[in-house]
Amino acid sequence: MNHLKYSVLFMRDDTDVRRFRISPMWLKAFLYFQGFLLLLSIVGISVGVTFWSSNAGLRAERKALELRLSEAEVKLERLSNMEKIMEANGPKDQASSGKAGSAPAEVPPQPKLPPVSLKTLFERANTGLVTVDSFQARVSGNDMTVNFELTNVQSASTLSGAAELTLIRNDGQVLDVEANKADLSFQIQRFKHFRTSFNLPKGLDRRDVFGLRLEIKGSDGKTIFSDTYPLRDSLAS
Repeated sequence: MNHLKYSVLFMRDDTDVRRFRISPMWLKAFLYFQGFLLLLSIVGISVGVTFWSSNAGLRAERKALELRLSEAEVKLERLSNMEKIMEANGPKDQASSGKAGSAPAEVPPQPKLPPVSLKTLFERANTGLVTVDSFQARVSGNDMTVNFELTNVQSASTLSGAAELTLIRNDGQVLDVEANKADLSFQIQRFKHFRTSFNLPKGLDRRDVFGLRLEIKGSDGKTIFSDTYPLRDSLAS
């Protein structure tokens, strides 16, 4: 029994029969080795799937954190803008009240300005139908040029409407601009690049402008996107 061996025959039509003799020990070793490779493959696949799932979870958490960070930055910027407008209104109110206390008879009556609604100035609306990218403004003398790109998210259908621009002063007052309506109207299926120019309102200096407010309205007149862009962030280099 110690000399027991198995014979393995290889036969082909165009060659002689070849015979190999192998001992049971080597045959068992070969089978065990194949089983070990199979087990190793299963373990490797299991570990790979585990790491892939873990990596996918980490990527999802990272994306969520980045989104939360982006939202926090937007809120922080809006709070900073609100603070600047309140600071701009503060000295004017104090100066007017001081003058009124010292010589009320000499102070000419000032036109009463409408109250500033910070929520209205910085309220952002987005129905998910469009996205606005690359918003830029360029000031040259008394002229302002505005560029931005509008993308139709649902490109399967045509979207039509018009964009509206308004100026926001440092004191929070909103001023309409006389922009060409043809430049701001649209009927798009994918995207459109907007470019329009207008004159700053009479008596308004560039330093008095805090920012621009953009509203995108559909053909039914309903707002589908609105946002406020501080001039310091949207000025083209």
